[in-house]
Amino acid sequence: MPGPDKPDRRSLPPLLGEAERQDILQIHRAILSRERVEPQEGMEPAPWWVWVVSVLVIFSMGFYLGRYSGTFSTEAHELYQKAAVGGGEAAAEPPPDGSLVYAGICLPCHQAGGTGVEGKYPPLAGSEWVAKDSAIGIRILLHGLQGPIQVKGKTFNNEMPGLGNQLSDAEIAAVLTYVRSNFGNKAPAVDTKQVAAIRQATPGQGPWTAQALSGVPK
Repeated sequence: MPGPDKPDRRSLPPLLGEAERQDILQIHRAILSRERVEPQEGMEPAPWWVWVVSVLVIFSMGFYLGRYSGTFSTEAHELYQKAAVGGGEAAAEPPPDGSLVYAGICLPCHQAGGTGVEGKYPPLAGSEWVAKDSAIGIRILLHGLQGPIQVKGKTFNNEMPGLGNQLSDAEIAAVLTYVRSNFGNKAPAVDTKQVAAIRQATPGQGPWTAQALSGVPK
């Protein structure tokens, strides 16, 4: 029987918003029916907005590639393009810049002003060897120089490596022309054909010496 500590089940208050219930079992069932189902991992379909965003992203990427990819051709990345001229021939590429060749190859030893390094590398500024026939400079750059050499009254005894395998005929002509017309030098320009002729005439040549260069033909 209900007592002071055991209220009558029929006197329990109804759930909020529900009709009045008197049975405790009905109350429990009502509470359980209101609980949400626990989420479970499965193959639930994605929300509609995910599909819309995905389609827009794919469309945007396709439009960007089609507009700016240049059809994936290498032509868009070529530094120089040969333009067609009369007779179906291609225009010649611009000659190398002798100052750039000098900065990348010669500057560490002969310095920016052509002054060289005292006791180690001879100067090019005002050098009598630079003013001599261009065949001298071509041979030195192609095959190198070793042993003692006198420049402006001072003796230098070091070795210069040959650059024939590193520089083209045009680059050798360009850098020699640059040296012969700068640092106070005023010698004529060097022709690429002369470089090619000397290269072809001296295959397998080792480093030159100052004495050997003094007797070479022009």
